[in-house]
Amino acid sequence: GILSVAAYVRDRMPGLELRVTDGLRAGFAATLAEIERFQPRILGISINTPCALSAYALIDAVKARRPETFVVTGGPHATALPEECLTRSQADAVVRGEGEETFLELCRAVAGQSASAPPELGAIAGIAFRDGPRVAITPTRPYIPSLDSIPFPARDLLDLPSYQGWYLTRQPPDTPMLFSRGCAFRCTFCSNKVWNLSEPRLRFRSPDSIADEMAFLKERYGIREVFDNSDEFNNSLTHAKAVCRKLIERKLGLTWKTQLRAKPLDEELVSLMAESGCWYVHLGIESGNEATLRGTRKGVTLPEVEAACALLKKHGIRVLGLFMLFNAWEEDGELRFEDAAMTERTLSFAESLYRRKLMDYFGWSITMPYPGSPLYDIARKHVLRLEPARSLGPGRSAPEDARLLAAGALHAAFRRLRPQGRRLHREESPARRQERTDEPLRASRR
Repeated sequence: GILSVAAYVRDRMPGLELRVTDGLRAGFAATLAEIERFQPRILGISINTPCALSAYALIDAVKARRPETFVVTGGPHATALPEECLTRSQADAVVRGEGEETFLELCRAVAGQSASAPPELGAIAGIAFRDGPRVAITPTRPYIPSLDSIPFPARDLLDLPSYQGWYLTRQPPDTPMLFSRGCAFRCTFCSNKVWNLSEPRLRFRSPDSIADEMAFLKERYGIREVFDNSDEFNNSLTHAKAVCRKLIERKLGLTWKTQLRAKPLDEELVSLMAESGCWYVHLGIESGNEATLRGTRKGVTLPEVEAACALLKKHGIRVLGLFMLFNAWEEDGELRFEDAAMTERTLSFAESLYRRKLMDYFGWSITMPYPGSPLYDIARKHVLRLEPARSLGPGRSAPEDARLLAAGALHAAFRRLRPQGRRLHREESPARRQERTDEPLRASRR
């Protein structure tokens, strides 16, 4: 993200003064005040869809106070909807896709112009900008071939010790990393256009680069655990095993967490993960319905999910299962979707995995069609409501009825699962309670 872009630009433009503000943490007013104090020539803002409206408001507030600041947006939302970013805010340019090289060129273009003269943008690949009354989109920029050529993220531009990391941590402090960029699979609900706008859709860091960053984090910041936030660690079994073997060879003494698919996964990889210090994974399960898994092109089956959970638990790796409720897809041009009964089956499947000790934790969310995903295009094609309705009167629409049905099903699920959680806690044996107390597991709440 922003820290990687900052490191890349700083490495290639020595002497450039850079600052990073975590707007989500600081809040709107403090972020705007920090920008006013710094008075930047160029400002980059990364936008995710849930924060888009706030980002547009921030951009407009900056331009009202400092019209000479050249404002650039990027990130998943901006990449998916560049025209929206330029029509709903006063941003000057949008970075489409991977940001390091494109933002570097924008910085050079802005630095080469006087504050009152707009930079020449037409020759910069991978951006969108206003060209008179229209939005101009330049050719897509190829991805950086070698991820190892990108410096480690500029974590020194933030107060890293003040970030507590993921709330489940075996060896605090921990911090996130990326072992790879992109994904080889094409699930319909995935929306990260940043990594699939160009080719190749999947790139790996070398095992040496990954181990070197972990060693750097340990020495520089006292980090004792990392969380690989790549889409899936097991995109490639060959690469994943090589990473594990390198971590075993380096003997860094760090534990780590990652994200997995149920397939491909074999016992050799899981054994190597455990030996190299991996103790916890997020497993994208999504649904307890085979029809949903097929329709969303997940590429796994329920038996394969169970087998993956069993394999991970056999080697002592904790599993947090992730589920989506009320998913939708297309079959032969027709809209298909999960109803309340199918959603109930998903929750029952999650409960079954938990009760059989194949999963340690699970979480779910209502499916949302994010821009950039095939699901978003399906929602638009079939005129599904993409924003909550405000009217609850007699004339409410079918999508609103579906939303109310979803809410009712979720309330029923909570009523069913919460008493079970209390009962499971009450019936915990003294031996298990002692075992849990002895585990080197600490939960640090944000």
